Amino acid sequence: MELLQLRYFLAAAEYQHMTKAAEHLQIAQPALSQAIHRLETELGMPLFTRRSRGIELNEAGLLLQQRLLPIIKSLDRIPEELQMGAYQAAHTIHIRLLAATSLMTRQIIAYRALHPEVSFHIHQWDSSTEEDICVTAIRSDESLPSSDSVILLEEDLYLAVPADSPYAKLSSIRLKDTQEAGYICLSGPRPMRKICDYYLGQAGIIPRILMESDGFESIHRLLASGLGVGFWPVRSWEAPEGSPVRLLPITDPHCSRRILLHLSRQGLQKSLVKDFCRFLQQAFSAG
Repeated sequence: MELLQLRYFLAAAEYQHMTKAAEHLQIAQPALSQAIHRLETELGMPLFTRRSRGIELNEAGLLLQQRLLPIIKSLDRIPEELQMGAYQAAHTIHIRLLAATSLMTRQIIAYRALHPEVSFHIHQWDSSTEEDICVTAIRSDESLPSSDSVILLEEDLYLAVPADSPYAKLSSIRLKDTQEAGYICLSGPRPMRKICDYYLGQAGIIPRILMESDGFESIHRLLASGLGVGFWPVRSWEAPEGSPVRLLPITDPHCSRRILLHLSRQGLQKSLVKDFCRFLQQAFSAG
């Protein structure tokens, strides 16, 4: 069975008149009759009852019509669906977000307000998904990992301490003086965890970990609740106003990080991605 034959059959079934169906299809009536005849021969049974003033579907024809209608409708939707898929792909930015989650989320919302046709696909773990952009972090004294990496911002890491702890009376703090403190920190191979572990190692501290989580938001809230001490990025995270916590500058070692924007090969080829990157750079330079 050929698709064209099946379309001819459905037209004949709808009009129940060969001449009218042929006019609708803009073909000669004999060509339509021959196509229907070939289909009936292939199926091994007639599909119409021939009458003097037209044709009428028999039981086999009715069954074939019922089966074909949803299939043909589905086929007819394919071009539109393909176009929609291509449009969505061209207007979607894939981001691997490994650092500055809250800060980046605010910028994504701001960009969407200007460009509501753009969608974002965000994931926060290393995966096989191909991203256009990766947002990550390194220590401020590290070299950029590649020539395609752009520094969005550089920020100090303070130490968040409970307001009712002895540390809260200090104006600044050395990490080596927190040997007995209970730390709240990110778990796993997150860039922030690696940075914090490095600075703690520089201070000769093996931290006593009270709580750890793989979510930035959880760590943020736990620290803001004054349940322990931990590193607090001063630009990426909002100041904990009204919460039982104090933020202390760390004097030894000096702790700071860079938030990096890295474009993949596929990201570099998309004008939409490059426009979003320019938006980010302007936003952070203004801030």
